[in-house]
Amino acid sequence: MPQYPTMQIPSRLPLVVSTSNRGSSTNTDARLVNCYLETDTSTGDIFICKRPGIFSAGVIADGKSGQGVFFWEGSVYSVFDGVFYRDGVQVATGLDNTGGVYQFSSILGATHKMVLNNGKQGYAYDVVNGLSANLHSINVSYPQTTVKGWAYLNGAQYVMNPEAVIWGSAINSVSQAGDWNALNFISAQMEPDPGVALNRQLVYVVAFNSWSTEVFFDAGNAQGSPLGNVQGSKQSYGCASADSIQRIDDVLFWISTNESAQIQVAKMERLGLSIISTAPIDRLLKNASLAAGQVMSWQIKINGHSFYVLTVKSLNLTLAYDIVENRWDQWTDSDGNYFPIVASTYDSQGRHVLQHESDGRLYYMDSAYFSDGASEPIVVDIYTPIFDASTRRGKSLSMMEIVGDQVTGSMLMMQYSDDDYQTWSKPRYFFLGQKRPIMSELGTFSKRAFHFRHEKDCHFRIQAVEVQYDLGVI
Repeated sequence: MPQYPTMQIPSRLPLVVSTSNRGSSTNTDARLVNCYLETDTSTGDIFICKRPGIFSAGVIADGKSGQGVFFWEGSVYSVFDGVFYRDGVQVATGLDNTGGVYQFSSILGATHKMVLNNGKQGYAYDVVNGLSANLHSINVSYPQTTVKGWAYLNGAQYVMNPEAVIWGSAINSVSQAGDWNALNFISAQMEPDPGVALNRQLVYVVAFNSWSTEVFFDAGNAQGSPLGNVQGSKQSYGCASADSIQRIDDVLFWISTNESAQIQVAKMERLGLSIISTAPIDRLLKNASLAAGQVMSWQIKINGHSFYVLTVKSLNLTLAYDIVENRWDQWTDSDGNYFPIVASTYDSQGRHVLQHESDGRLYYMDSAYFSDGASEPIVVDIYTPIFDASTRRGKSLSMMEIVGDQVTGSMLMMQYSDDDYQTWSKPRYFFLGQKRPIMSELGTFSKRAFHFRHEKDCHFRIQAVEVQYDLGVI
């Protein structure tokens, strides 16, 4: 005779969720905070993992504002409040500190040079000669005002001014007399919108304007600019913030906008544009201030994941887009505010280096760090969707079990809400050092959302939450 189970197989709560806010607030609905998903491709199992922590790489300029960091020719270069540092040692002072974060590039030639600009001033640097005077050659042909960004292509550096005119340098030279020929320019003016930023993808120069984007290639023109317009490449999406642009594995990510002023997050891959923000993310960004200094972005590639990290200060919000998993989560500092990082790079040992917004420090980021700094906990929050077991009949929840990694000293707080995220029960705790962390006698409900929080200085990874319940009458 067939055998039947003597008790119900436990259900599992829906933990793996995308940010699903119904409005512009981050305080309701399902979301994951300070974590990311990892899929076991051999089994299909999905785990929620604590995000990597940060640890101080040393005080560079105590209490100064971070304005950009870049790895070049074996050293980490950084700008703090207009002071330029190489491996933490001051190189030069007096850089413009009104344009926010600098964007960097480099150029070859007899003397290799690093170039940087912030939308106010541009500079060239080489190890032998140190900092040069803001890139203006003797004939003053370098544009007096440029937008942020560089595009290096076939030996030349390109910059753009606010009138969407792209200027090119001489081959392998940017700071000598005559390097910026007054005739070496081309306009990105299919639309009458002003220029916002310049960047590069593959072998193309990408010009971001306010509500359109144009693409150029090296056409080899003997006169004027070598660049020519790539036919059919114009996009009806522009850039709402130059500071939102990141190039990750030759894919461009940025906050886009169009003539209807709709703010979304876009990416350009092989010149094809697509929107990667979801409707809930668009709702969060709807009321964002994108004025200068209000947006920060950076990138990190770690543990097989590539993250595009975007902060909007006016919303007190940092969003991390996992390119591998194609999903968004929220990252915060230990107090629940935005994650205060302005730029990222790496060092000669391959360590991820982040620049803090305001404390004058650089930080290493690694999954081996379970807190931020020496003592600030990473607060992981998991807010589930409302669970009703596909029926609004009353349910008596007799047991809950955590399915995750067993770590001595690790604890997981649990609360629940039976009134649509408005109020929460008193906290109860699972001890994750136990083989089977179980909690019993969890009351009755018709619909319920759960909140789980982990803030111990240790490893945390969870796969599922199993629940055992009994149905009541209608």
